[in-house]
Amino acid sequence: MKRRDFFLFLGAVSLQSGLRNPQRRSSFKSLSSVGLSARPLTVSLDSSPNQSTLPKGHYSSMDAWIEIDLKAIKANLTQIKKKAGVRIMAVVKANAYGHGLIEVSKALQEAGVDWLMVGKLEEAIWLRQAGLKSPILNFGPFDRSDAEALIENRISQSVYTDEVFRLAEVAAKKGTRASIHLDLDTGMGRTGIPYKQAMDLLEKIASHRYLHLEGLSTTLTEEVDFDREQVRRLNEIYSQAKKKGINCGLRHAASSAGLLESSDFCLDMVRPGITLYGYYPNDKTQKEDPLNLQPALRLKAKVIFIKDLTPGETLSYHRVFKAEKKMRVATLGLGYSDGYQPQLGGRAWVLIRGRKYSVLPLITANHLMIDLQNNEEIKIGDEAFLIDTDKKSESTADRLSSASGISPYRLLIGLNPLLPRFYFN
Repeated sequence: MKRRDFFLFLGAVSLQSGLRNPQRRSSFKSLSSVGLSARPLTVSLDSSPNQSTLPKGHYSSMDAWIEIDLKAIKANLTQIKKKAGVRIMAVVKANAYGHGLIEVSKALQEAGVDWLMVGKLEEAIWLRQAGLKSPILNFGPFDRSDAEALIENRISQSVYTDEVFRLAEVAAKKGTRASIHLDLDTGMGRTGIPYKQAMDLLEKIASHRYLHLEGLSTTLTEEVDFDREQVRRLNEIYSQAKKKGINCGLRHAASSAGLLESSDFCLDMVRPGITLYGYYPNDKTQKEDPLNLQPALRLKAKVIFIKDLTPGETLSYHRVFKAEKKMRVATLGLGYSDGYQPQLGGRAWVLIRGRKYSVLPLITANHLMIDLQNNEEIKIGDEAFLIDTDKKSESTADRLSSASGISPYRLLIGLNPLLPRFYFN
């Protein structure tokens, strides 16, 4: 098996779309020779699913699942476009922040996004294999062995070292040009060529017949006063290049935070991430909700067991929980292996039949437990909302974030790609 084929099926990173029709499930067989399971299930639906309409696929009807409202993501893109007034490079790295790389990217392309940005070359290749035509920038690393894949798949690459000329060598052999964006380190200090050293490399790139410079980028630190200095530094290099007759293409620096902070940071293009999915980069903007964003992801699980406790009885490993009174406890089929962060134990809530129940500090790999407050109406098989899209809910990602100290980024990105995902408009 080839390396790329192997990783396409690797469970922890397998983000390819799976089933669109449950009748096709027979075509996805497990790779018994390497002990890997079939690709995760993704299904497109016409409307919001419910317990009785979810199609059956490569999962148990009692497994946890995720629902994604693509209409909400498209609406968020529209709001971002109005605010930015420039081109949009949608950040779909990390499995589109847990929402599903392929289906979300298709929805964004349908909605007229200008660019897509990924953090790994494999993500960009998956998008091309799925038929995505939008310009794609790989903001992540590459080496000379990746040059052919980048060029053959028409993927633009972020560069900041002389390794860019390895791309040019392969492009020359193919009689084409490699598309690149030069990334400047204006103060973030993570990657990028130091801006004071950038002109020399910029001139070499501009003069190379097999390199096509599409953009000049940097990453802001999200400290507003220093961000202004970073933008000034990027513009300084841009102006110097322009005086020498060099076209640097599109300037881009602002992520969601920069977009909301100042129009001065938007330049020629912005790179929104978290706002596309219905959340804001900080508490201040989350409370103000200036874009009227719509959260797009619901995480659900089912009650798989109910137990009545008498005072003194204990639960879980090391008998970590002891009942001090008569209790009714439900177990849900979801745990930290699914991405539900263990820090949420004792600090989060789930919704069942419209009522709020607290999560006990008993989150294990595949299970968590909730206090049913002696409610005898809850039954095995009932749906529980663990992450909700209703802004008034106690279980939105931002409220869970505030309660637990875990950022919405981490809550969403950490969701296991193998959880079945159902998409609707």
